[in-house]
Amino acid sequence: MSEALTVSEKIAACFGINAARALAIRPLYEETLTVVHLEHSYDNSEHTVLLPADDAFLVVLYLVDVDHCDILPDGARTPLKTYSRGSMCLISLRNGAAISVRGRFEALAFHIPSALFIELAEEAGEPRIDDLTTCRGIDDQVVRNIGGALMPMFDMPDEVRDTLLPHIGLALSAHLAHRYGRSPIQHLSGTGQLSPLQEKRIKAYIAANLSGGTPVDKIAEACGFSVDALCSGFLRTTGQSVSEWIASYRMSRAQSRLSRTGETIAQIAEECGFPNEDEFVASFTKAEGVPPAAWRLRNRH
Repeated sequence: MSEALTVSEKIAACFGINAARALAIRPLYEETLTVVHLEHSYDNSEHTVLLPADDAFLVVLYLVDVDHCDILPDGARTPLKTYSRGSMCLISLRNGAAISVRGRFEALAFHIPSALFIELAEEAGEPRIDDLTTCRGIDDQVVRNIGGALMPMFDMPDEVRDTLLPHIGLALSAHLAHRYGRSPIQHLSGTGQLSPLQEKRIKAYIAANLSGGTPVDKIAEACGFSVDALCSGFLRTTGQSVSEWIASYRMSRAQSRLSRTGETIAQIAEECGFPNEDEFVASFTKAEGVPPAAWRLRNRH
């Protein structure tokens, strides 16, 4: 606990905050994920945040609209940008980081040691990841929902909170690994097939990024393959091309959402990676013989 509190105190100090509420989460074994609730008003002046080099990643979930710019290694500053409430940034702290913040600031900062992803890979039986994709100002509904679930826990009794936090920490870590993880360079087996771990990693990445369209080159880059190796290895292993498997999985995911949730047709279309509602309806009707709304009425759980 003291180590985690030290992490939270260091993060708060970087933002010029004397004291901040923090949660220490141990999702698996030894490594601790730290969540810090940062809140401060810098008025109209700018505050420089210098985050020291650390073998960890930092996710910042903005709880209000925040104005800040990045400070590059040579000291140059990017244009000031407004990061909207509910959006997030994900960066590696391997080489440290620096930003300049202005005005009101409130966010949840998630400090995630790189070693936690090693524990996660070993526990899940998946290939290790060696990096996460840097993201700035993106909308990630899973991270946003996890942040909303964590906010009341700062005020919960320890005995209640401590039974819930490991599950939430594990869900967050797995989501980040599957959606943003980047694997080391991979090779096919002597038969030109994927190993079971490689296949699992590729499918997990596709599932986590389904709403983004999942282009093959992005899948290959994230999973450590060339495009040619990914496509040939996937076909030899599964009997389907990558695009065929994605189309099948997309339809299966849509059916699950239709039968188990109250989401609108448009919401399901977006979540499952269709360009728009009309294309989803047309594709679904062609595959199933009835439109999504009619299928839902027959198959509602």
